Amino acid sequence: MAALRIFARTVLSTCRQYSRRIDGVLSPGEDLGLRVAKRWASFKTSPVYNEETKYTDFEVSSDPKEWAFVERCLKATYIPSPPKEVHDLPSGWKPQREEAKSLPYYIERTKNHQQPVYLVRSKRGLRRLTNVRKIQGNIIALHAELKQYLFEATNRPIGSQILEPSGVIKFRGDYVSLIKEWLTKKGF
Repeated sequence: MAALRIFARTVLSTCRQYSRRIDGVLSPGEDLGLRVAKRWASFKTSPVYNEETKYTDFEVSSDPKEWAFVERCLKATYIPSPPKEVHDLPSGWKPQREEAKSLPYYIERTKNHQQPVYLVRSKRGLRRLTNVRKIQGNIIALHAELKQYLFEATNRPIGSQILEPSGVIKFRGDYVSLIKEWLTKKGF
């Protein structure tokens, strides 16, 4: 242990000597030729740039016709409500049906009007969990129906976990497409 202390002290003392030279602080016996030029490390230490000829010219406009081109590039301030009567869209998206509200459980859509079913990968992609979120009402009845549907579709027992206070059901495995298909049939 004592040998490690001695070794560490000698290494630290040499590090201090080299750091003095890099910072530009010279010891009394050092030559000026060893000084390393200091680089600009941040905008605060760089010189002020005052040549206005290097800046791009701009003009302030208050014309509403020109502002329409700018508004196209800005992020939308709200998410528009989806259309009620949609038959077939290329993306396969379907709106929530009213008959889904009569069931003992309800799965709310996300703010972007998507079904809240997510695949979570962990342990370097080896562990896959399917999460169903935003569940309201009788979560145990929903869990039983979903588990039965997944068992019939895959012919394997499915491991699952219910988090009732947060309204989440987790299934062990990648079943996102099967669960979304079942939710669409139910009207969610």
